[in-house]
Amino acid sequence: MDALANRRLDSAMALSEKKFCVAFSEAEYDAMYSIILVYEGDYEEPWTGFGIPRIIDSVTGWIGKDGKPVVFAKSDEGDVYHLSAGTEPKHSKIIGSGVYIEDTEGLGYTSRIVAIGDTLLVTGHNSQLYIREGEQWTWFNRDKLPMPSEEFDHLVFGAIAGSSLDDLYMTVTCMPKASGRNLTEEEEERAAELFDLGRPDEALAIHYAAEGETKVMEGRLYHWNGTDWKLVATPRYGQHYPHSAVLSDVFVEAPDKIWAVGENGVILKGNAKSGFRDVSFKGDDADLRSIARFGDSMILASDYALHSFDGHILSPLKPTLDPSVNKNVPNPLKVQAIADTLYYFDRARRSDI
Repeated sequence: MDALANRRLDSAMALSEKKFCVAFSEAEYDAMYSIILVYEGDYEEPWTGFGIPRIIDSVTGWIGKDGKPVVFAKSDEGDVYHLSAGTEPKHSKIIGSGVYIEDTEGLGYTSRIVAIGDTLLVTGHNSQLYIREGEQWTWFNRDKLPMPSEEFDHLVFGAIAGSSLDDLYMTVTCMPKASGRNLTEEEEERAAELFDLGRPDEALAIHYAAEGETKVMEGRLYHWNGTDWKLVATPRYGQHYPHSAVLSDVFVEAPDKIWAVGENGVILKGNAKSGFRDVSFKGDDADLRSIARFGDSMILASDYALHSFDGHILSPLKPTLDPSVNKNVPNPLKVQAIADTLYYFDRARRSDI
């Protein structure tokens, strides 16, 4: 039986022109198991596999001094695994993070694991940001972290990138407070009575009134200068709601040239010192997930296609794929460029290929 059957590619990371890692997971809590594959193109047998009894949702790493991949895989519950060919995965745990584990402090899931040089950072819900120091995970300047304003319930830290630990950019999603309330006993009785009388519209109106105003998530971009976090960009409104679009990815092309992309076709370009501007075409409303520089163009992955961006408009980019794998594709996860190699990772389930 194919070990990857019914598993979806949930995370990927290119390490060099011929080396990368991918994580396939089954996102069901009664079947928590992930397979991480590390590819080294210079070998006759290039694949190394690891089985992890967790839902792995993020991977990162680098090339070590010996030329071998150094890979780290993170679960949504805050488990981190150091993977090396020929040895068992080395496990560490971010204490307090997670939802369904015994030591959770109610902080919620973690989001991303990212390497800044050879230093690891992990982001997550409820303003979680951790750094690995030695073999231990600690908060990254916890007293300085962005916190939600009165109108929001909590913040979700997402993508993070930077030229150094004193020059970081991070996407932040502001989660709305619940606006509804429970029906009173009288309201429940009246709604039931209206249903019995064949007046469902009036009954539903009672329920809708208790739900309150519909609120949505909002996106922000923050910068860390080594001392403090500062809000540096608030994306434009979406076409169908008056709230800032949520950001999905941030890419450091150079210390003074930062890109961020997200929902509603938003493309931000700039830096913390000079500010950011929205360079997207306002008619584009794609859900943009990932961005990379390749040659003279920016390459973007949306929720349904690949695109090239010349600084003004998005244009279709159709990769040439082997027909044996070109089924239910594209469903992009990520694009990444290293030198003259462009990596495209797709979410298609193994059973769909």
